[in-house]
Amino acid sequence: MEVNRARFYRAVDAAALEEQERSGIGTLKEKKLHIILKKYFEEDPAYLEVPTNGYVADIRRGDLITEIETKGFSGLGPKLAAYLPEYRVRLVHPLAGRNYVSWIDPETGALSPRHLSPKKEGICDLLFELVRILPYAAHPRLEVLGPVLEMDEYRRADGWDRTGKRGSHRVERIPTELTDMIVLATDDDYRRAIPDSLPDAFTVKEFAKAARTRAETARAAMKVLEKRGVLIPVGRAGRAVTYGRI
Repeated sequence: MEVNRARFYRAVDAAALEEQERSGIGTLKEKKLHIILKKYFEEDPAYLEVPTNGYVADIRRGDLITEIETKGFSGLGPKLAAYLPEYRVRLVHPLAGRNYVSWIDPETGALSPRHLSPKKEGICDLLFELVRILPYAAHPRLEVLGPVLEMDEYRRADGWDRTGKRGSHRVERIPTELTDMIVLATDDDYRRAIPDSLPDAFTVKEFAKAARTRAETARAAMKVLEKRGVLIPVGRAGRAVTYGRI
C-alpha cells in the first residue's frame, strides 16, 4: 500500500477543524492520533462509526472493517470473533519512525524543548502487538497495517525517578508526517520480518540482534511468525531453541 501524503495532510486539517472548540495539549489524550488515522483511511463520514455485530466499527465500507488501534491489540479478541466470520478486518496500529519528545512539568505546565527519541519502531513492533491476538494471526480475513509516522509526543514528567521520566505518563501524540506503510497480509509480508542476514538456523537472541530489537520483542515476533507458518523450530543450540524459515 502506497503512502498518500496529500490525503494525510487533509486528515490532519480535518482533525484540526474538529478540535477548534477544544484547547490545551492533552485534552484529547490519544484521540487526535486516532482521528487523523481514521480520516486518512476513510474520508467519507458516512462510513465512520458504524454499529456492527454488537460493536461500533471505526470504519465499515462494504465487507471491509478498519479498526484504528493506537494503544495496541489487547482485548481485541471478542471484537474479532464478532467481525471475522462476516467481514474482512484491517487493524491499523501507528508506528513511530521519528518521535520528538517534549516534557511537561506537572507543577507549572512548562514545556521542555523537544528532542528526538533514539527508538524507531518497525515491523517487529507491529508483530509484538499481533502476539496479543495470536489465535487470529493466520486468519485469512485479517490484515494488519503499520503506518510509520513522524510524531510529536508530549509526556508529563510525573514518573518515579528524580527526573520524573521513568514511569511517566504519555499525554498526547501528534503525527506530523506519514513516511511509510508496513503491510502484513500475505505470508511473504510476514517473511520480510526475518532478517536476510540470519543463517538457516537461528535463536531468539540472534534474531533480536539481526533485527536490532529487544529480545522480548523478538520472542513475540517469532511466535507470530511461527503461528503464521513461515518459521518453525528446527533444533537446539545448547539450551536455546533454534528456528528456521519455511
